[in-house]
Amino acid sequence: MKKNMNNKWKMLTLTAMLSATTATAADTTYDEDAYFAETSDYVGSLYDNNDQASPAPVENVPVLNDDVYFNEVAYQDNVAPNAYNSNLAPVAYVGDEAAYMSPNVGSGIAASPASYSSDCGCGDTACGGGSSCSTGNCGTPRRTVRRKQRSLLAGADAWMTAEALLWFPQARSTPALVATNDAGIVPDLSTGSTVQFGGDDAFGGDELAAGFRLDGGLFLTEDFGVGGRFWWLSEQSDSYANAGDGSTESIGVPFFDSAVGQEATLFTAFDDGVGTLANFTGSVSAESTLEMYAAEAYGRLRLLGGKGYRTDLVGGFSHFGIDEGLTLNMTAEQTEDIGGAGNGDTFTYADSIEAENRFYGGQIGFLTSVGQKAWSLTALTKVHLGDMEQNFTYNGTRTRTPAPAGTLAGGIFAPEGDNTNVSWSENNFSFVPEANLKLALKLRPHVRFTVGYSFLMFSDVATVGDNMNRVVSSEYVVQDDIGTTNTPDRPSSDGLESDSFFVHGLDLGAVIEF
Repeated sequence: MKKNMNNKWKMLTLTAMLSATTATAADTTYDEDAYFAETSDYVGSLYDNNDQASPAPVENVPVLNDDVYFNEVAYQDNVAPNAYNSNLAPVAYVGDEAAYMSPNVGSGIAASPASYSSDCGCGDTACGGGSSCSTGNCGTPRRTVRRKQRSLLAGADAWMTAEALLWFPQARSTPALVATNDAGIVPDLSTGSTVQFGGDDAFGGDELAAGFRLDGGLFLTEDFGVGGRFWWLSEQSDSYANAGDGSTESIGVPFFDSAVGQEATLFTAFDDGVGTLANFTGSVSAESTLEMYAAEAYGRLRLLGGKGYRTDLVGGFSHFGIDEGLTLNMTAEQTEDIGGAGNGDTFTYADSIEAENRFYGGQIGFLTSVGQKAWSLTALTKVHLGDMEQNFTYNGTRTRTPAPAGTLAGGIFAPEGDNTNVSWSENNFSFVPEANLKLALKLRPHVRFTVGYSFLMFSDVATVGDNMNRVVSSEYVVQDDIGTTNTPDRPSSDGLESDSFFVHGLDLGAVIEF
């Protein structure tokens, strides 16, 4: 009788507990299956069902004895959830596969992938130190989580930069190539003539050379990326042309005459008005050009980084090209006899000179970026070290018509006299310091507009002007009446001359990151 009374009290207590649980479930609008599903997230109709669930009738609740009920509750506590998936990035570095335990299942802390361990023994510390073997409860279940190994391309990013270059190459010099003076005055450098083309710092300097620069690459990891860069400057050209008969001004190509040891000129247009010197009518044209380009392949490795700043070590391969050219063409017809010879003769000269520089080497430097909100400042400093391959090429001719000899090899400034083609080559170790400073403003999530300044200095560059010699014999330049000439009496060459050369200017562009 006493046992039956105890059972009745237990049944009444159980009925009250189930009624309260059912009512609470109805108020919170989730069902039993959603909560006990094999995941730590609420799923199904937990947030989607707006209808209030009706509480289950008390009379429909199955009658359970206390042993079955409490054993079932214990069993539910030990249900092993499935693998817990998360899209958040792991907190691991390459090669880190150490396992760790996460007791807070469903706490919102991402851990992926995960496995559940349930075959633990009594008192096993790896199982939470449980000791109730008779009920099958071995303590608090633990989740064993293995950190995901980051792959090589994890979190890869790419970038592309396009910039317009507004650069200014260093001024270049040549001998004075064309000079003018008042009518009747010989246009050489001893009479106060005006140099119209050539001379000291005659080309470049304050003359703009427009171009473009492209830079793109890919981050293979958060710390390491590879990229390439190419820039090109359009041809910078300076030219001059003039013609006349000497009545308004004298025109000529000045040189130092080694035959007489003084300044002289080749007349293009001249009229002294008194018949002391021969008169000429003719034309002259000259042009100087410069082109530059570069191609690079590099890698970048993060050395320092934090909130708002990053410093990378940069290294790779560099190639530069610097090409300078010069042409000079003159034609003059003698219009007055001097000593009964030369009237009606035409003198023609053509000189073409090129200096090519090709750099092949490596580079090393640092790329540092700092940012605040939409603004960022980037500084690139590096040095290129390698071989500068230099080539100097000359082509020229001179002609007097009518004349028995016709066209002769070598023009006015031929470096080796009677040679139509002359080539010199050298290789020198060279270094190229480079600095870029760039200010960027982010106007779109992945787009920044930039303005910057660039500077490059080349330690060894062969130019046309450094390898021209204006010392020449008039007996070489001008054929006599029977078409013969003398040697140019030029000093022998000791090889190519080279000097430092720089270029600098503004950069305007945009950076796209994706």
